[in-house]
Amino acid sequence: MEVKEGSSIVCKAVSAEPKIMDEPINIIGAGPAGLTAGIVLRKHGFPVKVFEMSPEVGHRLNGDFQGLENWSSEKDITDILKSVGIEINFLCEPYYGGLVYAPEMKPVEIKSDRPIFYLVKRGMMPGTLDMGLKEQALSAGVEILFNHRLDKFEGKAIVATGPKGADAVAAGITFTTSMKDQAVVILDDNIAPKGYAYLLVNQGYGTMVTVLYREYRKEYECFERMMKFFKGNMDMDIKNEKRFGCYGNFFIWDTQVHHSKLYVGESAGFQDGLWGFGMRYAILSGYLAAKSLIEDSDYDMLWQRELRPMLETSLINRFLFERIGHHGYRYLIKKFANGNPCDFLKKHYNYSFFKHLLLPIARKKYESRVKDQNCNHENCTCVWCRCGAKICP
Repeated sequence: MEVKEGSSIVCKAVSAEPKIMDEPINIIGAGPAGLTAGIVLRKHGFPVKVFEMSPEVGHRLNGDFQGLENWSSEKDITDILKSVGIEINFLCEPYYGGLVYAPEMKPVEIKSDRPIFYLVKRGMMPGTLDMGLKEQALSAGVEILFNHRLDKFEGKAIVATGPKGADAVAAGITFTTSMKDQAVVILDDNIAPKGYAYLLVNQGYGTMVTVLYREYRKEYECFERMMKFFKGNMDMDIKNEKRFGCYGNFFIWDTQVHHSKLYVGESAGFQDGLWGFGMRYAILSGYLAAKSLIEDSDYDMLWQRELRPMLETSLINRFLFERIGHHGYRYLIKKFANGNPCDFLKKHYNYSFFKHLLLPIARKKYESRVKDQNCNHENCTCVWCRCGAKICP
């Protein structure tokens, strides 16, 4: 069985036979990356302990809707999840289009013949991606220890502790509504500087968010502008409103292995640098980390082969997007509307020779708020901050 990610990335299914082992593999963090790794390892006979410092999975999330992108690969993302051992036991609703707004242009309706993304819910309540993965992990025999912060360990471990800095911040609300199911996106630097705002509605619930990649201190101001825009341009029905905020980070380092620790998900910087679609990267990196332990193969080789080309392309896309402004946003929206938006997005999310020429410039211009704090202690057993001074002796 194969898992295709993008146009050129192919990762083969785990080839090792199930094993019987005494010492458990430690996984730090019960997010999508950590739980995926645990599920795959347990199915291959490895005892697994997941240490989660919060009282429940999805604890820092808010019941908000997010998009599981479906345009960067030929294979549907739901088929990819199934092929790496993840069942769809959570809300995963296909969305084939929606409305897109930009300054000084009428809203444009985008339509696709395949799902552009799958709407999923995040958080601690039933039906979320987080709870679905937790149920699968427990059913597979994974041991999850909540309210347990693991600072040091012995043996091999997978670190899935989530973002360590804010390269993008989001401010939004969840709410109940009588509005029809829909997806609406705004590209406007006055509402979401170098980012985007969106409205997602499904089965009587809604999420409205602005995502800022610059001018973070204007978070509240941009949120108010977004609310004013949606109320002024759409027939809004908002009840039981709950505010929330979150953040994410993106970086590309040459290694995600430090002594016996394998880093996955956002703790490895694995994120879509353009628009922040990170769930695909989280799940696939968790799978690849598990695969490397099962087969005793090189995790750095795996993620660099399977994920790095698209990570680098997303960095270039971020570099270009920050320079096109409102005129460029209008151009992009027209391109989305003319033809198949998934084909257009897939082309620009995958490697090309021209974009590769821009990589040195994009690398020079981009600077994550996360710094490499690896230490040089021999046989280091620290978990947090890549052995930052707070933990290392």
